[in-house]
Amino acid sequence: MNFEDIRPYNDAEFHKVVNELFKVKPLMEVICNYLEISLEEIKNLILSYKSIQDFQSNIVCRFIQVIINRSVDKFSYDGVLKLNKEDSYLLLSNHRDIVLDSALINYCLNDRKYNTSEIAIGSNLLSEDWIKKLVRLNKSFIVKRNIPKHEMLSASQNLSAYLDYTLKEKKQSLWIAQREGRAKDGFDKTNPGLLKMFGMAAEDNLLDHLISLNITPVSISYEYDPCDEFKVPELLKKLVGEEYIKDKGEDEMNMILGIKGQKGNVHFQFGSPINKKIIGLRGVKNRNELLKNIAGIIDEEIYKNYHLWNSNYVAYDLFHSCSKYEENYSENGKQKFIDYMNTKLKDYSGNKEAEKVFLKMYANPVINAESTK
Repeated sequence: MNFEDIRPYNDAEFHKVVNELFKVKPLMEVICNYLEISLEEIKNLILSYKSIQDFQSNIVCRFIQVIINRSVDKFSYDGVLKLNKEDSYLLLSNHRDIVLDSALINYCLNDRKYNTSEIAIGSNLLSEDWIKKLVRLNKSFIVKRNIPKHEMLSASQNLSAYLDYTLKEKKQSLWIAQREGRAKDGFDKTNPGLLKMFGMAAEDNLLDHLISLNITPVSISYEYDPCDEFKVPELLKKLVGEEYIKDKGEDEMNMILGIKGQKGNVHFQFGSPINKKIIGLRGVKNRNELLKNIAGIIDEEIYKNYHLWNSNYVAYDLFHSCSKYEENYSENGKQKFIDYMNTKLKDYSGNKEAEKVFLKMYANPVINAESTK
């Protein structure tokens, strides 16, 4: 298999690529602004690093720390220390934010002196050549999207082989979302088709191959989603069975807003590999049934470890017109969320359907957590 068109850059390519990125003025202005450092200083600093890992630890994670300081009330994480530093893991999480989900996972790993993971990114998000260079420099591998149907199978096979090679030969952990695209309605669900792609590299038994990947669920919980109001139009379209067509630049706008927007409290919970749970599925002979069952196990782990916030409990009670979870929030907390929702839905004043999809977006994590009890 040839991975040249999807792999991240390696250490030998580091200096060449950063010198090319130094010429991208908007990028350099953002970095200098966030790190409060001059262009000359940032150039000298970055060129002093000999590896991408050093670059991530000293520049990227410093940049992420600034994002946390500016847009998060309290950031917390747990479970990293249960992972063995000598092993590689396929980190599989729910998906809320285009950029920060994977960035914060690597921030957590780096904070505990673990090697950062490689990151899956859809080719549809790489609108500019410099963006492609930047993400590949930041350990991202490319998942091909919007390609001709006759190329899909070979692209999936190549991606599957790359995942297998990276985990087992490079001994490098990977992150990938549990499904294509963000769960805009807050209903996190693993796509069995993703697991099917993982299995394409299996030489023999599918279950044994999936066990060898060390699939490890990660639960990502944001108290507030800065992009929530921009997800409402798509959810309203889906509600009436209509197709939603993105505006040009919409993904880029969501990336920027996700980084800059206020997120309230944020928690990342690293789970354990699901190997011991899925080994009991050896009796399932039907391939599709097996993948469906494994997806269900991943979902249950993500739901159980999902940190529920004031916003989730209030939204659940408002959506169901009940007070089931009122002990989890105060009257002030309830009013804070109502005011937040009204501000976000100012363009939908009086639209009950818009209010329902907004509430459901925040209530679904509670509904999912209930399903594990």
